[in-house]
Amino acid sequence: MSIKPGITVEINLHPSSASVDLLKAVIYDVRGTRLVLSQTSPPLLPPPPKGPVDISYITRKGNSARRFGFSALVSGFGDDYELSSGMHVPSVIVEMKHDPEETSIRKGFRIRTPSSSGLALTIQACNYPMFDISLMGVNFIQPSLQQPFKPSAVLECRLDIDGRSYLLRARVIRVVETAAVRHVAAVFLNPGKDLQPVLSRKILQLEREDLNRHG
Repeated sequence: MSIKPGITVEINLHPSSASVDLLKAVIYDVRGTRLVLSQTSPPLLPPPPKGPVDISYITRKGNSARRFGFSALVSGFGDDYELSSGMHVPSVIVEMKHDPEETSIRKGFRIRTPSSSGLALTIQACNYPMFDISLMGVNFIQPSLQQPFKPSAVLECRLDIDGRSYLLRARVIRVVETAAVRHVAAVFLNPGKDLQPVLSRKILQLEREDLNRHG
């Protein structure tokens, strides 16, 4: 998918992190694999990050929206980029490492799981509604009348994706109680090679559907 000036992009400085902390910028100029971006919000200051960053953006065609992304290196900063208005503004310069491809924000990006998602979670023969899911873990709802799962507990799980079942283990990292419901966050310990591409495609599908609903 071609990239051009005027597109708003989101920059993830820590692609391997478990959290998503995004900076936003606008593409000023495209010079081959070199992009000149506006200063980000919040600002990105020198020195540049040592490793690659993930950059993504949303494209829309009619009622359809998709996210594309690529890895890049921040190669420098400028303070005198001239806009068409004659104004001189700060800029961030990045070098694309590959062409844009359809993506989610990152592997830890959590997508909401509506009842029609085609996903189902079973733990110890009990079905649990999922709040959101990523390639790294899941946030599910446990009935308040049940004995709560304890943080650090390892759970034997079955994840169904569009009718196909995958067995995996997950470790509880957080339990949050509210007046009406209990949220349990767990990280996957051994997502097999057969599961990861299937779950990745499902997350892309769900994000695309979410973008189309809210776009």
